[in-house]
Amino acid sequence: MKKLFTLVFALCAFVPFASFSQCSGQYTITYPSGTTTSSTQTNNGSGSASATFCPAPGPATAQSLSVLSSSASSLELQKTVGTVTTIIGTATLTAGSTYVFTLPATTSSVLYTLTSTIACNNPKPQTFTLTLAPTLTLASSAPASGVCYLTPVTLTAAGSTTGTYTWSANGVVISGQTGSSIQVNPTATTTYTVSTTTSCGTSSQEATVTVKTLSISPNAPVACSGQATTITASYNGNSATYSWNIKGQPSFAATPAVTVTPTVTTIYQVTITTSDCGTITKEVTVTIGTPTVSVTPTAATVCSGSPTTLRATSNNPDAVFNWSPSTGLNTTTGSTVIASPTTSTTYTVTAITNCGNPTATVALTVVSTPTFSVNPTSAAICAGASTTLTAGSNITGATYAWYNSANLGTLLSRTASLTVVPATTTTYRVLTTTPCGNNSQDVTVTVNPVPNVTIIPTAVTIPRGASTILTASGATTYSWSPATGLNTTSGATVVANPTTTTTYTVTGTNATGCSSTNQVIVTVSNPLPVELMTFTARSAGPVSVLNWATATEYNNDYFAVERSADGLAFALLGQVAGAGTSSSLRSYSFTDERPPVAVAYYRLRQVDYVGAATYSPVVSVTSIRHPGDWLVRTALARHYLIQGALDASSRFTVLDVMGRNVFGQAVAPDRAEVVIPALPAGVYLFQLSTQQGRFTVRQSVTAAE
Repeated sequence: MKKLFTLVFALCAFVPFASFSQCSGQYTITYPSGTTTSSTQTNNGSGSASATFCPAPGPATAQSLSVLSSSASSLELQKTVGTVTTIIGTATLTAGSTYVFTLPATTSSVLYTLTSTIACNNPKPQTFTLTLAPTLTLASSAPASGVCYLTPVTLTAAGSTTGTYTWSANGVVISGQTGSSIQVNPTATTTYTVSTTTSCGTSSQEATVTVKTLSISPNAPVACSGQATTITASYNGNSATYSWNIKGQPSFAATPAVTVTPTVTTIYQVTITTSDCGTITKEVTVTIGTPTVSVTPTAATVCSGSPTTLRATSNNPDAVFNWSPSTGLNTTTGSTVIASPTTSTTYTVTAITNCGNPTATVALTVVSTPTFSVNPTSAAICAGASTTLTAGSNITGATYAWYNSANLGTLLSRTASLTVVPATTTTYRVLTTTPCGNNSQDVTVTVNPVPNVTIIPTAVTIPRGASTILTASGATTYSWSPATGLNTTSGATVVANPTTTTTYTVTGTNATGCSSTNQVIVTVSNPLPVELMTFTARSAGPVSVLNWATATEYNNDYFAVERSADGLAFALLGQVAGAGTSSSLRSYSFTDERPPVAVAYYRLRQVDYVGAATYSPVVSVTSIRHPGDWLVRTALARHYLIQGALDASSRFTVLDVMGRNVFGQAVAPDRAEVVIPALPAGVYLFQLSTQQGRFTVRQSVTAAE
């Protein structure tokens, strides 16, 4: 937000003692400034003062410099850009009068010099220099004449105090671009905006890159069958020659504009040969169809007798428009009319074409008394936050002007909504103007302070297995994260017992709902040697495969792989070397070549360089060591027990020697017994299919089964 500050300096002139005469001049100079200081200077009639101010945020806008004189005086304001100095204006003031100079819109560095001369006994000039010092600059590699389609353009900004920039194209933020320089490849004329935090606050600059393009007007005409329609091509670059054709046919014209009379929907092409961007081709479709008409606005609430502009458009380029009723209209023909009804009226516009006369209506509701609103009527925010204030009226086309109530000389916005980020509690005023009445409303935005959250201790180191007490203050309620190693995540005091070095964040909230955060690092001097991410075991036919991964390792010597048949007594199977000390993801694997034909339990014993050991969680797997181990014949005829690593998709199948399926049944850990039907004596293939693979055994079936 732009702020105004005041610089006051005094000018006094003394004449020889014998004359006993004296005069003084007090000047108050108000200028836009990016600082919060004001200067006061008093001297004997000649001297100087100076100040620096920031440009208004956004596109360059004119700004004001006002001079209030307590004595009769003359003023002259000059501006210097580079080595060129010009006079902006002069003025003669009477005692107590004010003159306002308009500083031209610019974002370039400018030096303004105000010379004031007091009209008294010993006139001497007093100079005041005011320097416009934009802190955000934006340079474009594109020439002013424009670039060709998809030509790379480099945009470079400077002046950020944070090093981070936000870029947008035609108001849409360009994601992933936060550096001081970007390269763009525009396909159409585009306005690029860069914004950042500078010593002048939030600042933005714009650069428009003109793209040399071929355009056709109208771009999508709808005509009646056989209607003559003129279509015109234009190029905004250097010279070009034109060639028109119906798509797929030879050229029929070499002029920018052509008149065509299609009887069916037709695609026309124009090809231009340019002196700067090569050859460009563009198409336009002349559609043979039903004409339409629309009017804007479609409805409006207006004051009695106030003028409202109504505009009609048709997809048929040769349409002629007639309006009715004539009451309150300045004319009844043409695409644009001015309506000034004194009573509510619905107007009808008719588009006259040789293949139809469509109509559209617009209802103007006339009211004698306007209504005004602002939402919210008051607001409370936390320091650093923003809020949006929105004004409204029942009168269509009402205009709005927002100001800081303490500085009504500076316009903040002319839109209905104003987003503000006040540093302190501030009252804003919106002036709403309509043809039948105006309104002024104030909205106070209360700025509540955020708490200053502190943590004791600010940092702490503990040995592995120890704990520490962390105490926050400065707020009303507290929330801690992460929860790992904490006895609770709420309250001013928590006990932290992390196994690895951890950064804890506390969010403190005060009575007004405003919050802020602080952090404390709890360093674990002897952290756990390994941070195990995963540990799995699976059956792979006759073997079991163990896989595990670590996120970090500290002095890790090796992993001892241990196996148990009952999950209680473990024996060493083998050893896998560790990575020592590592902070990147590490993957390991071990194969049990002869797992038991039953459930096997595995664990890892991690050993560091000093011999200290820790154990992993236990995992289990049901293994199939030999191809036939999965099939167990029971004492009952035709009854078999299926064992192994069964899953939800497992299936048991019986095939004859020709490979034909004679029996099939789904099997699972809770349904592992199958009963085959009575089969002719012979040799069959019994097959088990699981997610781990397919296992097949030959099985003899006797007639007795």
